[in-house]
Amino acid sequence: MRLNKRFPLIIGLSFFAALLAILLTPFAVSGGLRLWLSWKAHQENLTIKIDKIDAPFLRPVVLRGIHIISTPQNAFRFELNAKQAVIHLNLSAIILRGRGRTIRTLSVEDLRAEIHRNHSGTLLSESGWSTLQRLFPTNFNLDRFDLRAEGGPTVILLRNASLSASEIEAGQFNAAEITIVSPWFRQTFTQLRGATNWQSDRLTVAGLSLARGLDLQSIAIDLSQLHNQHVALDFDLDAFGGKIRTSISSDWVSEHSAWNVVASGTDISLAQTSEALGFTDRIGGLVHACKFTFRGDPGDPMQATASLWTELTELSWRNRAAEVIMLGAALYNRQIDIQQFYIKQSKNQLTLSGEAAFPAKSSDWLSPDFRGNISASINQLGDFAALFGANPGDFAGKIAIEGTMNARDRKIGGHLTFDGAALTLFKTAIDTLSAKLNLKAGARRRLIIWPNIGRSSAARPKRAPNRRRQIFRQRLTPTGGTLAVQSVYPARARSHSRPTSCCRSELTGMLFSQRHSRSRSIFPRYFSQAPPNFFIRRFLLMVF
Repeated sequence: MRLNKRFPLIIGLSFFAALLAILLTPFAVSGGLRLWLSWKAHQENLTIKIDKIDAPFLRPVVLRGIHIISTPQNAFRFELNAKQAVIHLNLSAIILRGRGRTIRTLSVEDLRAEIHRNHSGTLLSESGWSTLQRLFPTNFNLDRFDLRAEGGPTVILLRNASLSASEIEAGQFNAAEITIVSPWFRQTFTQLRGATNWQSDRLTVAGLSLARGLDLQSIAIDLSQLHNQHVALDFDLDAFGGKIRTSISSDWVSEHSAWNVVASGTDISLAQTSEALGFTDRIGGLVHACKFTFRGDPGDPMQATASLWTELTELSWRNRAAEVIMLGAALYNRQIDIQQFYIKQSKNQLTLSGEAAFPAKSSDWLSPDFRGNISASINQLGDFAALFGANPGDFAGKIAIEGTMNARDRKIGGHLTFDGAALTLFKTAIDTLSAKLNLKAGARRRLIIWPNIGRSSAARPKRAPNRRRQIFRQRLTPTGGTLAVQSVYPARARSHSRPTSCCRSELTGMLFSQRHSRSRSIFPRYFSQAPPNFFIRRFLLMVF
């Protein structure tokens, strides 16, 4: 009997509680959601304002007039505005801590976002990134959104775009315009359309036709490790007859971000590339193979590691042409290692290798530290000089170069050998040239080369000091049209009678004869007062 009397009371209380829950739920959900969003935004140095929140019972939550702005303490200047956002919440996952995503469906209209870096740091804290990943929806739709992202001199603009994605069916991506502006690149892509896929916090967009000869097969953004402050980007691009594959990942756990970039390309037509980019001069050739890697902080490239390998074939531009150009280089520990720099023309070959150190201070650029090997067999000097922008009519003949060079603290050492025949250098005709240059980095020294050295007037300059003229006359030994030069000159002496030290520069076996006795010498007169470093640089520049 007592149970029968209490049963209607229990039914009545349950009905009253359910009615009360129905009436109070909209206020509880809207108030709780507004309070939670304000609390989380304050933790991340953000300010959030929502004009109105509608939360009907068992219906989607509607947020109207969303405004999010970063505070001055944030490392980024961030601003987001949206007209309306519709959210389908998964209450069982929120209340019971069950499995599944917190948000089932997210739909946003008229979204505008701007982001710009103020100083070093991140937009959100570690807990903020974890919270953001937990809020990823199962399905989402962004209708009419614009984006402006700035990072230093680089600006990315996205106008009038829409994006929809789902875990159970394919979505769509549309953009009226995407503009990329940087110091090295400026391009605008219009009317883009593609398909999307959203699986395991990984968004893929495929089938984008960017421009003529430039098709983006797929681009994938991996956000599955966002809680660990790690994102990855992969894309596969069909570019001008070839393929480009790139993988980029970034970690920003510490104050300095760490980037990993791996890119490769094969069989890319330079002619199609120059035409698509709007170059006024046509460039011919093919990027047969290319690979690039980078690991480090882009803001501090001197502490990063990088490598590059590229091979160009049948290169042509204006009057420049080369059959093969190969370059392999690596950067590590502030050192550049040039593994190979190879140029091949029809009858010319050049191979360079070596390494150099990045100066620690800006003033050290004037005294670089490097060492390298050179090997060249040039049978058409005019064509080879034209490859580097010189007038091919100013150069002709054959020349072979072999040797090594090194420099440290403005001191040059090494040895080079030159052998040439029927040469024309800067319109100066030379029948034969044979030289062996040995340098030892040591005491301060001066190397004096006199023009028209075979003449007595040059061998005995009128204004030369007695000591210099005496040593100079002892070291010149002209024999049978061949001139052998060994220059040994005193450095600064404490007295005029006796030198204290001699330089250690050697120029031996210089053999040359001009086609006409009145032709001007290949060595200008200002070499007589120039230090050996200057002479060597000018001589190498003249050869190349």
